[in-house]
Amino acid sequence: MLKNLLDRFNQRYRFQVKIDGLEGVTNFRAVEGLDVQLEVVELYEGGENSRHHKLVGGTRYTNLVFRRGTTDSLELFTWVKETIQGTITRRNGSIVALDQKGDPVSRWEFKNAWPCRYEGPDFAAATDELAIEAIELAHDGFEMKK
Repeated sequence: MLKNLLDRFNQRYRFQVKIDGLEGVTNFRAVEGLDVQLEVVELYEGGENSRHHKLVGGTRYTNLVFRRGTTDSLELFTWVKETIQGTITRRNGSIVALDQKGDPVSRWEFKNAWPCRYEGPDFAAATDELAIEAIELAHDGFEMKK
């Protein structure tokens, strides 16, 4: 029954997240940070003031931020806690876009990720909003695949 509920959840949000070694961590409400930027290095030639050259610099990947409703699973927070205590376990993972039938359309595979920030839920008695937690992962880049 739980698997059917999770499958319906994944179809509703049209994406899945998989992180190696974290089996119960797949259902997120939002994923942010699939950004890559090439730095532009401007080079001016001596004596030539009318123009400059633009060269390719380093590549920067934005940290990934995953948001989900709070659950009774401690897998994510345990990973954060281990990192705080000095045991840095880097994990690969993927974000998979699904079509309306729930079949994979595209996938972004990230590598060597580790938690660099955890955000617990905000609580307010006067609202009926879900308690949302977030985890931010630093990583060594991603690739988009079909």
